[in-house]
Amino acid sequence: MHPDIKQADISYIFNHPWNITVKEWQLEDSFRKEAMVSYITNQLELTRTAGYAHIWKTIDNEPVAILGGYKIEDKKYETFFIASIHMEQHALKLSFDMRKILKEQAPHYKGCSCGLYSESEHPNQISWFRFLGFKYVPEGNRGNTRYFEYVSPS
Repeated sequence: MHPDIKQADISYIFNHPWNITVKEWQLEDSFRKEAMVSYITNQLELTRTAGYAHIWKTIDNEPVAILGGYKIEDKKYETFFIASIHMEQHALKLSFDMRKILKEQAPHYKGCSCGLYSESEHPNQISWFRFLGFKYVPEGNRGNTRYFEYVSPS
């Protein structure tokens, strides 16, 4: 796993999720939460060899959110984002940080794309992803899940 991100951080987020995280990750019961902790742990392991991971915490060292991206094939990456109840008060700072991270990481991944799927019903979902640098790609949708993609300049 990523050295800055502990199992307890992931568990904290899934046990104290942001309301959008509840919907996105379908956290309706404890079995699902346990499965998602395992899933994110595995995804974070993938970030170690070919990818990126970052965690934000409160002043009291409680996890706010985890962002990760990992390689799924040549020139193609996927990303994930999970957030705790602290996201509401830190959303603006995290949004600017995430946009900065994408811009800083892009030169290391020239010509690569980074996709993500989102089930969020937030009314500002598309404009938020656009702010970060992602483009909505409707042909990549899966049912109610929207597909967004960031393409690093060549």
